[in-house]
Amino acid sequence: MPLEPPYPALPFDAPWEHPGIGSGAPDGPSGPWHLPWDRLTPAEAARAREQLDGRAYEFEASGAIGDPVRRIFSGARLRADAEQTARLLAPYAPEAIVSFAPPRHAYGASATMLLPAVTGLPVWFWPATDYPPSPSPAPAVPALPVPPPAVPARRIAVVAIPSTFRVLARYPRWTASFEQLTFLHSSAELPPEARRFAFDPRVVLIELLGSTETGSVAHRTGWDPAGAWTLLDDVAFAAPRTGEEGPLTVTGPRLSALPDGSRPDRHEMDDLVRRLGDRLFLRLGRRAQLVRINGIRHDLGAIAARLRAALPGADVACVRVTDPRHAEAYDVLVAGGGPLTADGVRAAARGLGAEPRAVRLVDRIPRGPLGKPLPAQFDPPA
Repeated sequence: MPLEPPYPALPFDAPWEHPGIGSGAPDGPSGPWHLPWDRLTPAEAARAREQLDGRAYEFEASGAIGDPVRRIFSGARLRADAEQTARLLAPYAPEAIVSFAPPRHAYGASATMLLPAVTGLPVWFWPATDYPPSPSPAPAVPALPVPPPAVPARRIAVVAIPSTFRVLARYPRWTASFEQLTFLHSSAELPPEARRFAFDPRVVLIELLGSTETGSVAHRTGWDPAGAWTLLDDVAFAAPRTGEEGPLTVTGPRLSALPDGSRPDRHEMDDLVRRLGDRLFLRLGRRAQLVRINGIRHDLGAIAARLRAALPGADVACVRVTDPRHAEAYDVLVAGGGPLTADGVRAAARGLGAEPRAVRLVDRIPRGPLGKPLPAQFDPPA
């Protein structure tokens, strides 16, 4: 029987130096590691939380096009973000946290580092190996998968990124060992592998919508991809008006600061929404990923998710491109998935009502630590 993989317990004197919160420590260990908050005395836990609260955290947006977005959260604002998430988790009473989200980004810092500090729950960081953290000019060397941690709990919260569900598919006995799993998932499209949990009565899905500039702003629970979102209780609409469509613009006390220390009082996000009321809205997609083809608006993230479901084993990304012959167009990248052809992928996309400009079969799709495709350049088709 293989030995249990090491999940070393990190010291609490300065935990940010080890997991690498923010760009100040971008090369923190890829893991695995463990922070046993449940073993601390109240005084020890208070001192550790004070250390986390007492500094500023700088982040760059993952997968941004153009210049990276640099924003700064105070420890207090990052903790307030985690407190919002803790309220969403409270009805499901998790006893431990297993996180796949690296704390180099705002979502991971809040949910992987500050959420355990706020709740006092032990956390295991399980590094996903499906997506390399950065592109490489040389062929990628497949990383060895990290086996799951031995978590002595019956009810757990799983801080998920898109690759999480692909990793968990390798370990059905591990997921079956828990009586309750509550998934926290960021606003990326759910991958097809997530659907295997949709009808499991032990599983709850909580989706969070947010950005590096705002932290978490809204949530929804359940598996309906068209379901309405609810603003978190310390967030308010700045735009659009009720009944109208437009960019989601929010205001609230947790907006992050600019590098010069100033903090905007509102932020216009990249999400196009239809506002339903004082707190509710429908999300129509990310503006940078919306294309209009034959008069119909399509979300490229949703197309990629549906193509992954139609092409088992394949990784898929859809990228918006400019084309002199079309006002709006997109290209498809496909990696893996067995004997595929560009014509076959094009036919599958055509069946979704949105034929791409070009299909590229590649060795791999570069993705950031949170699983988002990194920006790529495409030559126009011959």
